[in-house]
Order: sequence, then structure tokens, then C-alpha cells
Amino acid sequence: MAKTSKLSDEEVIELFSQLDETGVVNPQVDGAAKAGSLPQVDPLSMADPSGSRTGEAISRTALVVIIAAILLIVGLQVGYGVSRRLNTANLSASATTDSVRHALESGVEWGNGFTQFPETFEVNEANEKTGAVEVSVTDTRSHNELELLSNSQIQAAALATNALLNDKINRVTYRVFAYVHEDGSYQTDQFFGFLKAKGQRRPILTFIWTKERAAFTGDINWQLKIIGMDDKTALRIQKQVNAVSSLIEYKGISQRKLDKEFDEVRREHLLHGSEIFWGGAPEKKPDKKWAERR
Repeated sequence: MAKTSKLSDEEVIELFSQLDETGVVNPQVDGAAKAGSLPQVDPLSMADPSGSRTGEAISRTALVVIIAAILLIVGLQVGYGVSRRLNTANLSASATTDSVRHALESGVEWGNGFTQFPETFEVNEANEKTGAVEVSVTDTRSHNELELLSNSQIQAAALATNALLNDKINRVTYRVFAYVHEDGSYQTDQFFGFLKAKGQRRPILTFIWTKERAAFTGDINWQLKIIGMDDKTALRIQKQVNAVSSLIEYKGISQRKLDKEFDEVRREHLLHGSEIFWGGAPEKKPDKKWAERR
């Protein structure tokens, strides 16, 4: 294989003098003229020496995409809030079967928040003539009696408040069912609701809200009655509450132990006489002095 000869200094200068702006050898380029026309490159400048604006275009595109994404998210949130308020049922204006069903489907406003109900429900009664609203729901999110009581009580209060503001409604019944396993545990939906709960559907609790006007004062009294809280269910809820409380219980000194220590310190003070300062025989007899103090 033939060896290539090395270029001389003059040949190297001539070769590089024929480079154009793109870095390609172009014999037609006059080295002297090109050398005089080359732009001055600032090594501290952030600009591309080749004059390309690709980086600037990428930065602008990324900024536009980020701003568009933020505006889209904010727009969706505002739109969802407006749509939710427009679709929220107002049972205080009309309490019919359709309006109650719509309330259970879309939810109702509760305070500064928004309360939704279980997906499986049934409107048993909604009649302004009889003044009664009765619904049945199946809870598939609560894992035990404590969670079911907490969630259902909020739902029942939200629905009842919305309905009892209607002058023609004076009674709201909210029945709660759940799927129970053979061992008594509650069954819930899994994998974001794709796997539905299975088991025996049993009635658990019933919340009854009533409204009545006092005969003499004219005040409107609301009352809540919870049906289904038997001894077994109450015992389970009590154990679950104690289990949760034990997680945050402070293991500090008890009042009995504090009183005992204070009693011991006081007795020790009573045992001391001037001998602890000057020496000599004890001036006090512990048993006699302690008996007098007691």
C-alpha cells in the first residue's frame, strides 16, 4: 500500500485557505479574499458562530408548549368547576325522583366543598306531597365499620341538608348497604374500580333526618337518628377508634403516677430536720410526723 507524502507548510496553508464558510474545501475560494471576509468570532458569546438559530427556536418552542400546557390545565379546572356547579342539583327548589337521582349522580355542595355519593344507588321515594325523601346506596369504598360510619354520615348530612331546606320536605332517609364476606369483613372495589366488590349485600346503617317546627317558638328543629347501630357494630367501631387512637397516644406520665411521686417528695421533706444542715441527732420522727400530716 502506497504511503501518502506529507504536505508542506505552504501546501497546508493553501489547503486551509480554500475552506468556505461551511468548512468544505472549495478551490474557487480565494484565500486572501476569504480571510478578509471571515466574520469575527467572540469566544464568550452565546451565539452560534455558524449563525444557526436552532437553539433559540427550540427554546421558544419549549416555552410555548409549557405555557400552553399550563393554560390548558387551568382552563380544564375552571371549566370543570363551572360545569360542576351548573350540574349540581338543588333539592331545596325541587325534590322529585329525577332531581334526587341527579343529586346522587353529580353530587351536592356541602359547605365549601363538594360531596359525592356511591355509584350504586336507588331512589326509593321522593315526594313533596308526603314530604319524604328516601334513598339506598351501596358503599364499596369503606374497609370497616368506622370508615363506613364516617363516610356515610357526611353523605347523609349533605343530602339531608340540601333536601330539608325545601319547605315541602321534612324527612330524609339514607340507607347504607355494603358487601360483606363470610368472615364479616367489608369488600371494596379494587384496581381503581375495575374489579367490583363481591359478597353478600347487607344493610348496615340507616340515617334518618327529620325537620319539625316548634309549636310556640316557631323554631325549626332538625334531628338525626341512626338505625342499625347494634352492640356488635358499636363494639367493632369502638375497637377501631381505640386502634387509631393508640397510634397517636402520648406515652407520658399518668396522673396517678404523678400524685404518687408528689406524695413521696412531700414525705421526704417532712422527714428532714435541721440536722441535714447542722448535723447531729434527728429532730423528727418520720412515723409520728407523717401521721400528723396525714
